[in-house]
Formats: sequence, C-alpha cells, structure tokens
Amino acid sequence: MEFILTKEHLIKELNNEDFKNVPSLYNNIKSLESNKDILYNANIIIFQSSSINHNQRLVLLNKINNLSRKCGITFCIAHNLTLVIKLNRELGLQKNLVKDSHKAIDMWKTILDDPLGINGLIFSYTDLGLLFSDYNLNLLAIKYLDKANSLISECIENYNPFIKLNVAYAIVYGKIKNNKKSNIHYDKVIKIAESKNDLVTLIPVLTNTANDLIERKKYNQAKDRCQRAIEISKENNDMIYRPYIYHSLGKIYLNLKKNNKSKKYLDKALKLFEKMDAVKMIPEVLYSIGEYLYKNNKYEEAIKTFNNVLLKNKSIKEYDLDIKTLKIISMIYKKIKDDKSFSLIINKLNKALEKSIKDKDRIFSDININALKYLSKENDFSLMEENNLKIKFDIETKKRKLTTEALVSFSEREFLKNITTKISRQNLSNNKIIKLCNERMMHTKNWDIFMKLFNDIHPDFNKYIINKSNSITESELRVCNLIKMNFSTIEITEILAITRRGVEQHRYRIKKKLKLKTDLTVFLQSI
Repeated sequence: MEFILTKEHLIKELNNEDFKNVPSLYNNIKSLESNKDILYNANIIIFQSSSINHNQRLVLLNKINNLSRKCGITFCIAHNLTLVIKLNRELGLQKNLVKDSHKAIDMWKTILDDPLGINGLIFSYTDLGLLFSDYNLNLLAIKYLDKANSLISECIENYNPFIKLNVAYAIVYGKIKNNKKSNIHYDKVIKIAESKNDLVTLIPVLTNTANDLIERKKYNQAKDRCQRAIEISKENNDMIYRPYIYHSLGKIYLNLKKNNKSKKYLDKALKLFEKMDAVKMIPEVLYSIGEYLYKNNKYEEAIKTFNNVLLKNKSIKEYDLDIKTLKIISMIYKKIKDDKSFSLIINKLNKALEKSIKDKDRIFSDININALKYLSKENDFSLMEENNLKIKFDIETKKRKLTTEALVSFSEREFLKNITTKISRQNLSNNKIIKLCNERMMHTKNWDIFMKLFNDIHPDFNKYIINKSNSITESELRVCNLIKMNFSTIEITEILAITRRGVEQHRYRIKKKLKLKTDLTVFLQSI
C-alpha cells in the first residue's frame, strides 16, 4: 500500500486544532522516528489522557484511525480499532462490537511477525471474552480467555497482557460465583504488580476486588482494599481511578450504616465524574445517592434523585439501570401509599422492560450471527459446541422474557388488587373503576406465561420437585422456580407480593419437605 503521508506531514496533522485538548500529544511524538511509532504512541496518549472525556477521546481516536489508513500501517489500524472497541464498551455502545472484535482479531493475525502483534491478539481475545461475559455468556467468555492464555508464552513483553488477562479471568469467574478461582487470578495480578512496584496497576485491581467483596457483603475487607487504593492513588497523583474508589467507599459505608461518610464519598465521586464528563458513571453514582436518601427515609429527595438518574441515563440507554431505578421508585410510592404515582411508574417499568428485551435481543442476534460465523472457522470449535452455543443464546433470550413477564405481571396485578380493595372498603359507588381494574387483571400476563417459558428452559425441573415431595404446594413451587431463576429474596417478595418473612417461611417448609441437608438455593441450582 502506498504511503500518502510523510513524517513531517503526519506530525503537522497531529499538531492541529483538533488535538489541542491533549497538550501532551505533540511534545511526546515530535521526536519519534517513524510513522508507526508516532501513530502508536498517539493512540496510547489519547486513550489515557485525563484532559478529555470519553466522547472526545472517541472522536480523536477515529481521526488517528483515518491517519493510520492514509499511512497504510495495519499494526496501527488494528491497535486503534482495539482501543475504540474498549472505549465503545465503556460507553455502552454495543452495536457491532462483536463484529468489530473479530475484525481486529483477523487484522492482528496478519501481523504476528511484529513483536507486539501477539500482544494485540491477546488483548482482542481478552476483550471479546469480557464482552461475552457482559451478556452472561460466561462459558464462551472463558473459551476466549483460554485462547488468549495459550498465547502468553509467545509474548516477548508479556507483563501487560498477563495483567489484563488475569483481571478478565477474575471478573468472569466472579460473575459465575466461583470466588475461589476469581481470588486466585486477582492474587496473581497483585503479586506480580507488587514485585514490579507497578502501583498504578494495583489501583483498579484493588478497586475491582473491593467491589467483588461488596457483592459478597464483606464490607470491612472491601473497605481495607479501597483505603489502600486511595493511598496509592494519592501517591501517584492519579485522578482517573479515584472517583471509582470514592463510589465504592460510598456504597461500603452505606451498607455499614455510616451515613455521613457514605454521603461524603458519594458526593466526591459525583463531583469528579461530572468534571470528567463520565456519562456512564454519573447516573450510577446518582443511583447510589438515591439509595442513601431512600435508606434514610428522605423519600421526596430520593424520588427527585432517581428521576435525575433516568434523565442522565437517556443518552446511554442502559436499560438495566432504568429498570432498577423504576423498581425502587415504585417501592417508595408503595411505602408512602401514593397509588396514582405507583401506577404511572409501573407503566414506565413495563415499557422499560420491553425496550430492554428488544435491545438485548437485537444485540444477541448480532452476537449469535457473528460469533457462530467466526467460531465455525476455528479448528478447535466443534459442531457440538456450536449447537450448544445456539441453545445458550436461545435460553438467554427466553430468560430475559421470563424475567420481564414475572416482574411486570405481578407488580401490575398487585397494584390493581390494592385499588379495587380500597374502593370496595370505602364503599365508593364507582363500579366502573372496579370493573375496569378487574378487566385489566384478567388481561394481565400472569403466572401461566412465566411457567410456559420456565418449562421451555427447565422442562424437568417441576416434575423432579413434585416427585421428590408430593406435598409441595403451588405457592412453594413458585418460590422454587424463582430461586432457580436466580431471583433474590427481595425480588421474590415484590413478584409474589409477600413479605420477606413469608419468603423465608416458604424456604424453610420447602427444605423440610424435600428433606434437604444442603442449602436450598444450591440444591435447586444443581437440578
């Protein structure tokens, strides 16, 4: 391919008005000898710059991509695409990510004679593994991580790929609740980073492990990790990771019921994220602040904050956050007995769930088509694995639909029942309202829909439970189904419109009837 740009022309392009917000760029590239070195370093400087936000970063990386193509340097094109994929994933821009990841992998495979070509291929396999994990396709994710791991020994400089890969393994194993393996990989990273005195690497790793501990409700251990991360961050004048640490500390102190400290750190996180224009994290932190207000019975402020979450999240279209936010708003309206607002929120929740289904099905379709197309070319990917993957995609789609039906159906029915009960008790003569509500309940998607989808996914589950104990009641079987689908106790209370104590009583009776010595959840998940 013909080289269009000379070194002088390239440096001039990188010193124009477009790149003025990255003042370090020109000073770091002007003395470099080759176009390849100039573009490679330009990619890294822009990707790591703290002086621009993510959207600005994306624009500049696309400009570097155009310059790389004009220079005809495949290495720099592949490197640029790999960074853009990471950034789009961070921004929640999922469209074509699987396809683009395969494109990057194919490019890296053509330049493995380059000393850093293997590194690029490892990074791309790792990133694709994390992408699949985003959709809970964790077995497929591990397959890609294993492919990356098989190349580690071929790296000339394998420190960064090793760190990245082991963090990815830890994240994926954490998602499938294999805490033992997750901790092994985190410990590997911490050990080697400490041996090399790589304190900057330790900051995100310590924060990740803290968040993992938060999920496991080990708040004091999580706090220790965050405090160490803060110390290292301050020693190294790091500002990129600090708001993430503050956010984690805010959540920790909230769960430890140290409200003043929680609010202090959440406010700090929000301020820094706003300064960075970190559009994906701002609504996440606002949600945590809303939780703080809700737990402290400041319902009016909480609703205002949660509505701000929905507003800030519009540009990102993170539907799971919308759903989570609408659910907690509905809980507040339920607490303060505002039935009208509760009804409106349930309708919004219904729409958000439907949008989520459509969006995820679209993305899943993209994943399905591209993953199977690509993997079918891999010699180590058998026909059986391909068929299993197809089944997995189908099951994940059904699971999302099933979850939607359960949450929407029971929330809406509960509201309608409350309305009709209140009207009847107050002896209001508005029979029309009662009639309309009853009609609505008759047409609301109910448990039968849930069961149909559930039986498609787990055809022998209920049969097995009933055979094990014919005294299991219908309501107890429902609880079993929801536990099998990984619903939490709180979610089960909302879906079935019973108290937390009611759920625990159901669990106790089920365990007794099934004559179990092991944990009920573990047993049901094993069927």
